[in-house]
Amino acid sequence: MDGNRARLPDGTYIELVASLFSTLLPTAIMAMSFLGVAMLVTSQTPDPALTILMVAGSAAAGARLTVVLRYRRRAMDPALSAETARYLQQRFAAAYFAFALIFGLFEARAFVVAAPATHMAIVGPLFGYGAGVAAGLSMRPWISVPSMLIAIVPTIIVAWSFSDITYWATGVLLAIFLAGGIQSVLARYRQATTEITRRQLFATLARSDHLTNLPNRLSLRERFDACVAKSGPQATIAVHCLDLDRFKPVNDRYGHPIGDALLKAVSGRLQGLLRHSDFASRTGGDEFVVVQTEMAHAGEAQLLARRIARAIAQPYSIDGHDISIGTSIGYSEAAGADADLDRLIAQADEALCGIKSKGGGIARFEPSTVEPDLRLSA
Repeated sequence: MDGNRARLPDGTYIELVASLFSTLLPTAIMAMSFLGVAMLVTSQTPDPALTILMVAGSAAAGARLTVVLRYRRRAMDPALSAETARYLQQRFAAAYFAFALIFGLFEARAFVVAAPATHMAIVGPLFGYGAGVAAGLSMRPWISVPSMLIAIVPTIIVAWSFSDITYWATGVLLAIFLAGGIQSVLARYRQATTEITRRQLFATLARSDHLTNLPNRLSLRERFDACVAKSGPQATIAVHCLDLDRFKPVNDRYGHPIGDALLKAVSGRLQGLLRHSDFASRTGGDEFVVVQTEMAHAGEAQLLARRIARAIAQPYSIDGHDISIGTSIGYSEAAGADADLDRLIAQADEALCGIKSKGGGIARFEPSTVEPDLRLSA
């Protein structure tokens, strides 16, 4: 189960999952509190079941800490995908549920067999646990709410099994605080998801081309910098500058709505060609930039340019009109350590202008001259 995952945008979901791994301090405090109380109670109550639960609970608390420490850097990675976030959340939830179950059993068992003098120490961690979960895990209610129920309800039931009114009152207080904690979790979750989704939407709009939904110039730079940071110094990055051939006559003949639909179709074909590590950006009018990373050999840039040219040259059927266009492409390459977006775009654009002046086609940037790799009819 993954809560309301299906209804959440990826960006919102990822941010909510990442929040789980900012809980190192409260997780450590809860682990130490449990161990301290468990050692106190078991030292005064020679009960084998309590001892077993203390050992198991300590192991589960250690597992919770290990999960947070092991995956927190990965969870905070700006490039975290929804699939990876789901994997991290499952690991976190498994450790969290395990501790909640053992902690709940220990507390309930201790309430039954331990001396009354220790009951105050036993109840204290329950209130602390509920408050900590409500404060730290409200972003993922499908983890926090069951955890609170598993950990606290057994002790409520045990408290109500006593005839003493003090124990009944303790059970009532636990139930009231549990209900309040659950209500707080759900309210904070609804508010947080609304705010995060709105912020993510505004950020996406600010970084996307309004027509094609491709990254715009701002997003192009951000994603390029991220690619350079992830690539090794020996990796090669290529930047392709595209300019559509015969687009203006289409716009003039059929009108801007058809021209806009054509640009969307071109964008779709570009996205269909690219690997997950590559991306396309619309930089204005009928101009696009493609960033190619993780190249295995020197000829990959030329191969991609040719695939792009062939894909765009295939006929389009838009509102009953059969339309054919082409594209001219200039590209430039650089090692990851030396990759500079402005320089690569300037070089690719120089190659593009050179090949356009010769009738269109594909050209690789050369420092001294522009050598056509493939001539295409404009």
